[in-house]
Amino acid sequence: DSKSRGNWGERMAEDIIDFIGLKEGINYEKQPTTKSGTHPDFTFILPKKKKINMDVKFPLKNYKAYLEADDKEIKKNKKKAFFKDVKVKVKEVTSRDYIDPSSGTLDYVLLFVANESAYTFINEEDTSVIDEALKQQVLLCSPLSLYAILSLIHQSVNSFVIEQKTSEVLKQFRNFTQEWEKYKKKTKDMGKSLQAAINHFDALDTTRKNTLEGPLNKIKGITADVQGPPDEKLDG
Repeated sequence: DSKSRGNWGERMAEDIIDFIGLKEGINYEKQPTTKSGTHPDFTFILPKKKKINMDVKFPLKNYKAYLEADDKEIKKNKKKAFFKDVKVKVKEVTSRDYIDPSSGTLDYVLLFVANESAYTFINEEDTSVIDEALKQQVLLCSPLSLYAILSLIHQSVNSFVIEQKTSEVLKQFRNFTQEWEKYKKKTKDMGKSLQAAINHFDALDTTRKNTLEGPLNKIKGITADVQGPPDEKLDG
């Protein structure tokens, strides 16, 4: 039934998302609520607070009937019904606020065709359907093309993060350079101060010490002359 096909399409989309490495809550949200209360199946988060919505519910009932029919007339009618379903689905997607630049969305919405052969069938049998969808800003994508689109999104997000991180690293490097120059100046000034202290200490320990020891030695000599030898003091 249609619900099972919808669940199957959602599961296939999740498998592709998981394989690429996108993380829920970081790279995408599942069935978020828009301003008008609608719920896109997936919303992919892009750099600079942008996002793009995707709907995975796609009408495949008449395509399946077309494949199973043996009668040419029935196949013709089922084919016609299938393309009508596709056009109705495209219109349905555009009637919702899945495209809402005021909320940060891109100008396009993704419509996932969870069957590679069905997507190929649309391209081969009526290319105007794809063109008309694009005019309405709806991008139909198969499993393979969704993989390519989401890989590109993932790469752009990573590149943006790296760019942001690089900018922060350069900013901190500039701060470090400024502080390093201040540090070098302070250590140089301290070195000069320490050298001056050493020079002063050396002067005290040599020149000033020797200068002080000169008078001191003379005082000792005079004192020795006054006192004289012990025997001379007794005689006097």
